[in-house]
Amino acid sequence: MRTKTMKLTVAAVAAAAALSLVACDPEGGDATGDAAGAGGGSTASAPAAGGGTGGSGGSGGSTASAAAGGKGTGSAGGSTASTGAGAGTAGTTGGGAAGGTGGGKLTQAAHPVKIGQPATVDFTDKQASVTTKLQVTVTGVEIGSIKDFQDAKASTANLDGQTLVYVSYTIKNVGDASLSFTAPDSKFVVADPTGRNGVFQTPVGTTPIAKCTPAKFQGVKKDMEVKGCTIIGLAGANNTPAQVGYLDLNDRLKLQASWTK
Repeated sequence: MRTKTMKLTVAAVAAAAALSLVACDPEGGDATGDAAGAGGGSTASAPAAGGGTGGSGGSGGSTASAAAGGKGTGSAGGSTASTGAGAGTAGTTGGGAAGGTGGGKLTQAAHPVKIGQPATVDFTDKQASVTTKLQVTVTGVEIGSIKDFQDAKASTANLDGQTLVYVSYTIKNVGDASLSFTAPDSKFVVADPTGRNGVFQTPVGTTPIAKCTPAKFQGVKKDMEVKGCTIIGLAGANNTPAQVGYLDLNDRLKLQASWTK
């Protein structure tokens, strides 16, 4: 009986030892391996959630998760791109304002009158040391043509795509200084309906355009007047002159006088 009991005890001890060895073997037990894997998965999940005070590995995992997801950062980037697009549009809007004087509106002059009516303006030519007052009257506004330049054998460079405007005027010197060696007609500007000013196109040093000949100011003293015509080119082949102006002496964005129909 004792022998049988001893055998059973030895068998139980052997079985317990075998179980202990299996538990200690790193390659032997699936349960332990699964537990470690679950632990590892749990550790990996924590950085992805971005929570907790993990070690350097956790921080790295969090960064990798954010980069992989990309939604938060991508959204922020998209928002920035949208802002950039808005800035581009504003830039576009700013460019438009710069191109058209007055932001799409005609510049208001200090002395607005109708075509055919006089306006008194100040005139200064620093190079000729001349300062005086002029009585200026715009007497007519007509559309010209490149053919007029060709007939006069004048240069037509830079005239393509422009509407040529012939501005007829009378200028009377009502001040004390002589107008010799000056060009009072250089202060004329013509604006289209959007408020954009044209560019001076009167030929210089060539045969004058027969239909629009500039005045000669040499020897024009007090109470003397001259008649002439100046040419302004508006952007666009079929543009329309809306206003003739006479520039301010100190600010080229302002007008001393203007003439409209």
